[in-house]
Parts: sequence; structure tokens; C-alpha cells
Amino acid sequence: MRNSAAEPLGKLGNASPQVVEALLGLLKDDSWNVRNSAALALGNLGNASPQVVEALLSLLKDESQIVRYFTAEALGKLGKNSSNVTATVAEWISQHQDSEYVGSGIDALWNLVVTEE
Repeated sequence: MRNSAAEPLGKLGNASPQVVEALLGLLKDDSWNVRNSAALALGNLGNASPQVVEALLSLLKDESQIVRYFTAEALGKLGKNSSNVTATVAEWISQHQDSEYVGSGIDALWNLVVTEE
């Protein structure tokens, strides 16, 4: 049931501090499905605050490949509305280039620079 709460929050289009805080807390949940939904909801909200971007960047090293994939997608969505996200993701890649998770950062950067036709 916790998973079902995260996705509707992202569809509200409301990036109030209370909504963002609730979703940030869910990024640390034990369930990969809850973390995944919270990441997607944060991407849909469009709040590219440093706190949100940093929390999502840390999720690029999640144990779940699905969470990493959709976190990269969420960062891509946030970056469409905020120019600082691309630079932050590029810096993260530079700092984690020897990490097994660098591919997640590259996926996020790809989502930031590729535009859909």
C-alpha cells in the first residue's frame, strides 16, 4: 500500500515542501518498489532543488537496477526545466567513473541531453 501513495503525489503537480519531504523520505524505504515510485513522483513534480537532485543522485547507486533506471529518467525530467541538473549529473559521473554504477549516471545524462521528437 505504501507504493500506491507515492505515485499520486507526483501527479498532483504540487511541489510543496510537505510533498517533497514525504517523497524524499520514501527514497530510503526498504522496498525497491516504493523507492522507485518516489523517484518517479519527484521527477514528475519538477522540483529540481539541490536537495531533490542530490537525493536522486544517491539513488543512482541503488541495489535495484529498476530503481536506478527510473531514477535516471526522473533526473532527465527534472533537467528539462533546470539547467543546473545537467552539470550536477556530469560532475557525479566524473566522481564515480570507476564505480559499477557509473552507467546509471550516463543514463541520466542521456535523458537530459536527448530530446524526444
